[in-house]
Amino acid sequence: MKKVLAALLALFIVVLPATGYAAAASFALNLSAKEVLRGDAITFSGTAEDDVVLKIIRPNQTTFYMDVIEPADGLYSATITIPDTEQFAPWGVYNVVASSGSAKKETAFTVVQSHSGGGTDPDGGTSPAGTIPVDAGDASGSVIKPELGTNGEYIFGSGTLASAISQAQGSITVELPAGAGENGSALNFPAETLKQLSDKKLDLIIASGSSTIRFPAGSIGSSDTSNSALIRIVVNTKLTNTAKDEINKAIQSNKDYVSAGIVISVSIQAVNGSSVTEIHNLNKKAEVTLKLTTEQAKQLASGLAGVYYVNGSQLEFVGGKVKGDTFTFKAKHFSTYAILEYNKTFVDIPAGHWAAASVKSLTAKHIVTGVDNSHYAPNRNITRAEFATMIMRAVDWTGMEEDESAINPFKDVPKDKFYTEAVTRAASLGIMSGYGGTFRPNDRITREEAVVTLVRTVKYFELADAGKGAPSFSDAKQISAWATDAVNQAWKLGVVQGDGKQFHPKQALTRAEIAMMINRLMP
Repeated sequence: MKKVLAALLALFIVVLPATGYAAAASFALNLSAKEVLRGDAITFSGTAEDDVVLKIIRPNQTTFYMDVIEPADGLYSATITIPDTEQFAPWGVYNVVASSGSAKKETAFTVVQSHSGGGTDPDGGTSPAGTIPVDAGDASGSVIKPELGTNGEYIFGSGTLASAISQAQGSITVELPAGAGENGSALNFPAETLKQLSDKKLDLIIASGSSTIRFPAGSIGSSDTSNSALIRIVVNTKLTNTAKDEINKAIQSNKDYVSAGIVISVSIQAVNGSSVTEIHNLNKKAEVTLKLTTEQAKQLASGLAGVYYVNGSQLEFVGGKVKGDTFTFKAKHFSTYAILEYNKTFVDIPAGHWAAASVKSLTAKHIVTGVDNSHYAPNRNITRAEFATMIMRAVDWTGMEEDESAINPFKDVPKDKFYTEAVTRAASLGIMSGYGGTFRPNDRITREEAVVTLVRTVKYFELADAGKGAPSFSDAKQISAWATDAVNQAWKLGVVQGDGKQFHPKQALTRAEIAMMINRLMP
């Protein structure tokens, strides 16, 4: 199949020799057009000192074209003819990535059904923005159903938005056809929409088949809100061969990860004429909800699944939770995300160990980690700094506590330690406190100290009274007065159990015990 595709590409790819001379050329990437019809040609050119690796990704995230171009006298050029068929050239946005040495350039063009009439750009191409008709799309209440434009992209206009805003309470929902997410179809709307929604404090919800993304008011930033500017959002939930390759590359060195076969990639662009600006980072976290099939829901019922940002050959844990037939997570930036199961085992926590299930569950959520790749050290005591780090990871996992700046109040907590941020945030939220300006990060934390902290975090978890009544520990008198209420509440909530007879309040907490306590907080 790969040989056939290569042969087909060879029929419509022509690499043009570069002419002229450019001394000490810096790397640049230019496009002859931002919109192109099937059957038309598009030229990529620029200056470069080293070989240029040019890669083009289709709207469905599969590789459309890839080649290495050798510059001549500091200039390079390649012309590609767009195939005539839907199979090889679907309508939509094609992302272009070119690299030369350590330099990298990114841009995009759109394969359209007909030109939008937006005018000619300086390079002689046609502007992709055009003018979206005021009444494009339909509004029913606060729900907008965009219409399919002549260039194969979905659009809604300012008039349709105004109608939806007039009936909205808290959010505007844009409903795309169910297949739009799998096909990587683009949604275009006026850039001024973002300011209008922000001013009205309205969230933007984009729903398409199995995916729903909620952008809080003001989360998408764009400096260009002129009448000719638009925002383009492309959501793709199809597990393409390219996505599979990226995931396999990222997990190949760690066999504890298994792909669930569920991905989502999101591209956000600000477009004005020939200018296309990628919007990667959001001002506020967006909430993503993925609808699971019955088979997928059963597969993820183990509680070991999480969402990971696939960053080249690396994975960055994002979090996420399964609830019924949906999986939700929050993202501060968008690219490709995948649901993976992390089934980690340690040689010193055998399957029959009393804390094995808790350690495995919290390891999958990246709340606890091993002391090395093979050992957890369940009987080792933990310090106050380590405990603060674990408990803040648990709070972050809930998604209820947004990141916020805080000032470090402790003179014995340096700026550059692994626990500095966690201790600072725990103190600012009133979760942990110190001793007259000190935190004592290296002190071993006692069971009663830990329980006080755990009870202060209960508001971040969906925890109900277990109906156990008051505890009857024989060593209750040894519990400090400042910890008594917390121990009683933690008992009623099922967070602590003791050994059945005693609580051992002054005893240092072990890594196995803290895993059990934190895991009991989890819904």
